[in-house]
Amino acid sequence: FNSKAGNELVQVLRQVYSASHDVVVPRSYSMKRAQNSIIVLRRSIFSEATEVEVAAEGWEDGDLLMVTAKMKAPGAPEVSLASFHGDTNGLLTIPMLKKVMNELPTSRLIFGMDANTHELEATGKAYVLDFERTYKEFGLQASWGEKVNPKLYTTFNARTYLQPQLNKAAKSSELVKKGDQNPKDFVLVSKHFQVGPVTRDNTGKGEYVEDMVFPTLDFPSDHAAITADLLLLGDRGTEL
Repeated sequence: FNSKAGNELVQVLRQVYSASHDVVVPRSYSMKRAQNSIIVLRRSIFSEATEVEVAAEGWEDGDLLMVTAKMKAPGAPEVSLASFHGDTNGLLTIPMLKKVMNELPTSRLIFGMDANTHELEATGKAYVLDFERTYKEFGLQASWGEKVNPKLYTTFNARTYLQPQLNKAAKSSELVKKGDQNPKDFVLVSKHFQVGPVTRDNTGKGEYVEDMVFPTLDFPSDHAAITADLLLLGDRGTEL
């Protein structure tokens, strides 16, 4: 799942992985914004991906993509997969999740998102524990475990003085105060999945360096990459 894919990245993914993966983009894909939610599916695992239309309610074209796909494991059912990019303050994330769950075409769901939730409760910003309560009400679990740690950050960026809004620039001693260090990214799954090992990566080497501001010259994203091993459970609790 990539919730802020640029046009060039989509093109590169299609070229490099054309023999093994399908790069699914929303019908409302916006070339002008060049920031769209996409899903990359390995053909040996998923097939027949079909987009499910969910009318936008405040979010922009390309911010939300939901599809159904068939899994190729023997006896595996159809699943829903979704990718979403929230607004800067995350205020659309909970309304979006409620709408998706009310229109969910299958009972099984994997949802990767930039929820833009925040560690601290503040007026005008989405609080990560409010989001946790909401997805649990729908019977979903997060890759981060039974209880979210608000300090499990997936962003840490701050403005330098090499930009015009100098009042927003942060000195090295002000990175935490002025920077964006928050738990913003989630993989949500329905009860039909068992979550295995989960990792964060802000280096491009499969590692997460705490208290390191990013993007860097080696890691171009301002959000950490999240990986999660998921096991689809059978009707009797067996793994497929």
